[in-house]
Amino acid sequence: MKNIILIVFIIFYLNLSATIINVPDDQPTIQEGINIAVNSDTVLVQPGTYFENINYNGKNITVASLFITTQDTTYISQTIIDGDDNGHVVKFSNGEDSIAVLTGFTITNGFASGNYPDYYGGGIYCGNNCNPSLQNIIITDNGADYGCGIYCGYWSSPSLENVTISGNFTGGSGGGIYCAWYSSPSLINVTISGNFTVGYGSGIYCYNSSPSLINVTITDNFATYGGGIYCHDSNPSLENVTITDNSATYGGGICCNESSPNLVNVVIANNSAANMGGGIYCHDSNPSLINSILWNDSPEEIYIYSGSVTTTYSDIEGGWAGSGNIDGDPLFGGTGEDPYSLLENSPCIDAGIPDTTGLNLPPWDLIGNIRIWDGDGNGSVIIDMGAYEYGAPPYVDIDDNVIVQTPEILLHQNFPNPFNPETTIKFNLIESGDVKLKIYNIKGQKVKTLFHEVLAAGQHSVAWNGKDDSGKPVSSGIYFYKLNVNGKTEALKKCLLLK
Repeated sequence: MKNIILIVFIIFYLNLSATIINVPDDQPTIQEGINIAVNSDTVLVQPGTYFENINYNGKNITVASLFITTQDTTYISQTIIDGDDNGHVVKFSNGEDSIAVLTGFTITNGFASGNYPDYYGGGIYCGNNCNPSLQNIIITDNGADYGCGIYCGYWSSPSLENVTISGNFTGGSGGGIYCAWYSSPSLINVTISGNFTVGYGSGIYCYNSSPSLINVTITDNFATYGGGIYCHDSNPSLENVTITDNSATYGGGICCNESSPNLVNVVIANNSAANMGGGIYCHDSNPSLINSILWNDSPEEIYIYSGSVTTTYSDIEGGWAGSGNIDGDPLFGGTGEDPYSLLENSPCIDAGIPDTTGLNLPPWDLIGNIRIWDGDGNGSVIIDMGAYEYGAPPYVDIDDNVIVQTPEILLHQNFPNPFNPETTIKFNLIESGDVKLKIYNIKGQKVKTLFHEVLAAGQHSVAWNGKDDSGKPVSSGIYFYKLNVNGKTEALKKCLLLK
């Protein structure tokens, strides 16, 4: 029943805020729907295969399959934009921003080759200063000279959420994603797998760019330099990332050239290099690792041609100097959807950095389990090494009433949810306490402190108007609200803001 209400709300929202252009009922092709759309319109596409090469033409619109109205993921594979080996499948090249949304499609059979800039971005081309939102899409079987999955141009910062990039091929660089000068794409819940690159960076290629990766899986990719990631003069940030089973000539997992990537709770395992740097290869580079695991990479975990690697509270096969580091079999689960989760007797459990304050550690792990929690019942909140938190309780869907609950507290789902522009959060206290209620975005960054005060026992409520601490409206998306009573996190819930 709640899912039906959510779907009705979304449909009502779409009709209220802008025009919906139905394809093929109103317009026979997606591009013709885009051509007549104006900013804030939605081009809603029925299931089927569309042999097109579409261009947003600078319009901040939403192009979506029926996934957007149903949340049924089967529409992603049923609604296909096929580029027919004739250039970029989807093109953003006129300053589109985050309000330009592509969601609910499979993007395939793009082929970008020829003269500049036509040889960039087989699946999706994000031109200079373009920042679209790419959500719930599959990008597969595309080719290009450079960036056959996605190309990110100069100063572009597209956001990717719930995206799979697989089976793409390039004779140049960037099989999955190619990040050019000063681009800063954001990747959340992204899988990059099975891509092939003759040159550099089969999973991700970074040149003078700083992508952010949170809850990302990079696996089974091949390149000459950097099977998983290649960095040149770049400083990517990685949290809750697994880089596994990739191969290259140099740097099976990561190949760094004049770069300083920052890795927090990352697993680099089972990668191989024909020459040097099975896990990480460094040339004039200075990577930093915290709470990470490097294991079973061949011929070695880390090879330093020049530069240095700083590691703390990490498990590195063969050992590595640094505070809190260990050298012990991490005892990965090895099977199922999460083969790099930890078994119960893993030495990596509660072996992460003990000081969890002020370090911006991930609040949840790769699959949404809570990171900082009292796992042993004795007040211990030490984080595990790697991308998974052993035994931790998960976040749950917005339909459920409580994520974490104690007899002293009950946190209710906000209402309305989804909401725009305001929602109310209610909770019950059995006894009085020092209460904090804060809002976080999906990256785990604090957005708003709703209040911090001592409250009496009973039911309480507070409204959130969708603004951050500076009074600026936040963008559409999933947010988490966390209730803290007497210095201990008691409950977390998530809500959905739709504009």
